[in-house]
Amino acid sequence: MDQSQAKASDRSGSQGSEALTESLGLPELPLRAPLLPPVAPLPPFLWGVATSGYQHEGGVNGVGEPLNNWAWAEREELVETSGRASNFWELAEADLERAARLGLNAFRLELSWSRIQPICTLPDPESGAPPPPFDFSALERYAAILAHCRRLGLEPIVTLHHFTHPAWLGLDAWLRTETIDHFVAYVRYAVPQLLELLSEKHGVLPPRIYLTINEPNMLAACHYLYGYFPTGPARGAHFLAKVLMHLLEAHTRIFQVIHESYKKAPVQPLIGFNNYANNLYWLDQAWIDLLHCPHRGIPKQKIFSHLWENARRFDREFERAQFPTLSPVRRILGNAVKTLQHFLAYAASLGDSWDRLIDVIYSCPTRPLDYIAFDYYDPFVEHAFRWPHWRDELPRRNKTFHEWVLEGFTSKWWDWHMLPEGLAFVIQQLRRFGLPLLIAENGIAYRGHSSGALEQRADAVRRTDYIRTHVQMVTRLWEEGAPLFGYLYWSLIDNYEWGSYTPRFGLYSMGVPDSWERKESGLDGENPAQTYAEEVACARQRMSRTKSA
Repeated sequence: MDQSQAKASDRSGSQGSEALTESLGLPELPLRAPLLPPVAPLPPFLWGVATSGYQHEGGVNGVGEPLNNWAWAEREELVETSGRASNFWELAEADLERAARLGLNAFRLELSWSRIQPICTLPDPESGAPPPPFDFSALERYAAILAHCRRLGLEPIVTLHHFTHPAWLGLDAWLRTETIDHFVAYVRYAVPQLLELLSEKHGVLPPRIYLTINEPNMLAACHYLYGYFPTGPARGAHFLAKVLMHLLEAHTRIFQVIHESYKKAPVQPLIGFNNYANNLYWLDQAWIDLLHCPHRGIPKQKIFSHLWENARRFDREFERAQFPTLSPVRRILGNAVKTLQHFLAYAASLGDSWDRLIDVIYSCPTRPLDYIAFDYYDPFVEHAFRWPHWRDELPRRNKTFHEWVLEGFTSKWWDWHMLPEGLAFVIQQLRRFGLPLLIAENGIAYRGHSSGALEQRADAVRRTDYIRTHVQMVTRLWEEGAPLFGYLYWSLIDNYEWGSYTPRFGLYSMGVPDSWERKESGLDGENPAQTYAEEVACARQRMSRTKSA
């Protein structure tokens, strides 16, 4: 661990009575916002792990299997094939029991649209195919997995879209408004069917926490700005903004559909989406501000000036904050990127997609968020750059020159900084919405090899140190009044990480196809799963004392 990270670790664990937010030059945090009152109350705090369909389940994009929008890249060997991934589809019950034995009380998983409305023959990537029928057996399997969560005391947190869509929609589905309608139709079918299965067949409560769309900001950026995700010839900020607007329209409409589906349910749902937390205002918090404009009484004609004012405030508060990893050179690079995003944001606000989104938001009878979720890794654009090298180039074929250059100059998963203090800044910015907050993902990657060996990170940070520091930081922020109600580590098991098995995030390894034996995943002398269990137990004790004081 280098000096700056040692300081970060020290700050997270021992500052006496001095509030962390004050030491970072941030305003005081407010009192926690109350959750909506469900019939059966949620646990005081959710400690869990997160997974996704394509990355963990396996059994996708092979011959005779459900196909998603990565199928073309897999067939053309542009990326590693996903194969059986972590084989969660078959081993879900055992993995859930593994999570419960760690003392966790929450588990995030996806209802994969590609499984529930599958196509098994690859269509033309541009035109796609007509919508196929729904597969009720896939919903039955998901209902069984969710019921097992309930029996183990794991609160299920359900994601409805985690970066992938069925191949019948074509490659660039979210550039078209028809995809919004198809997604709404899928949710309108899947959620009521799931509620009926869980009640009548399994006799358990339905899910109470939904994430409609995982990281809509990164989905749009990775397809149409960075080129990390498979896409057609469309590239640039205009397409990024268009896709992001369509995703937010889908979220707003689905928010209403799910609440309608729960009118007769014994519990009420909490619905949100999780952005990738970062300090580019227009790629993160601008869209949450936009969803709040009707709630705040902002006239349509003054939306952009309202957002622009918030952008300036956001940048000023970031400049005043103090972070040990931000050198003057990094700040200069970050300011250059921020200046560019301000210019691009104005251009993106002109067009039919913007007008359509505004109309949908302003026609929604309530604020289309019950809580705010965010994924916290390395949140600052200043850390996105590194001295160029290609020693850790990912095994992908047919890269464009732009993609090859970008890969050398930008940070990889195992370059991401450990910066627990950044959580205080993110929460301080999100507190103004007056909603409960969920950390939907947080984790650290090693670079793995096909032999199973893991490389030590360049910064020497170990997974056990990372987990310990972040759980303690979350606990401290909660004690100081942060409106947090949960924290999910990514991930329980090593997984397929968007075209590659090289990044390893798991508390456990995925095993091999012959045995699928899960083993603790870490460097020599580490046991991250045990560390997480111990830290969660300590956090519960601290929270219990705080609550009773």
